[in-house]
Amino acid sequence: MLTPRSVYRPLDWQIAAWRDRSPILLLTGSAGGGKSRLAAEKLHGFLLRYPNAMGLAVRKTRNSMTNSTVLFLERTVIGDDRQVTHYPSKNRFEYANGSILAYGGMANEEQREQIRSIGQGGSVDMVWMEEATRFTEDDYNEIMPRMRGVAAPWRQVILTTNPDTPSHWIYRRLI
Repeated sequence: MLTPRSVYRPLDWQIAAWRDRSPILLLTGSAGGGKSRLAAEKLHGFLLRYPNAMGLAVRKTRNSMTNSTVLFLERTVIGDDRQVTHYPSKNRFEYANGSILAYGGMANEEQREQIRSIGQGGSVDMVWMEEATRFTEDDYNEIMPRMRGVAAPWRQVILTTNPDTPSHWIYRRLI
C-alpha cells in the first residue's frame, strides 16, 4: 500500500469538491484560490487509492504543461515519494501500484493523437484539464470518449479555470 509523504488538508470550500464523484467537476474562481491544488491532490489521491488507474493531466500546450503543472505536481503534490517515479521522456509518472499519470497538451493534431492513444485501449479513469478556458469545445469532446476506465467505480473529468465570458463554451455547456 502506498503511503503519502505529507497529508493534504483541504480548505473548507474544497471538502465537498474533494468528495464529489460526479462525471464532471468544474472548479472556477479567482487566481490563487486553491482550485489547481485541489485538482492535483484529488488526481494524485485517486491514483494512489485505485491500483492500475489511468490519470491524465492536460493543458492546451505541452510546453505550458511541462513548465508549470508538471513542476507543481513534482514539487508540491508528489514531492519525494519514492513510490512514484517520474519519466519525463515518457511524459508520465508511474505509481508502485500500477497506476499512471500521463500528461500532455492538445495544441495540434500530433498532441491530440497522443491523447487519443493514452492508457489501456485509450481509456482513462480521471482527467484534469488545467486552465480549461484555453481549451476548445472540440478538445473537451476529444477527452470525453476516453472516460472508460475501470480501476474505480467512478470516473471524473476535472476542469479548473478562471471565469470567462458567458459566451464561452464552458458557460454554455457546463454552467
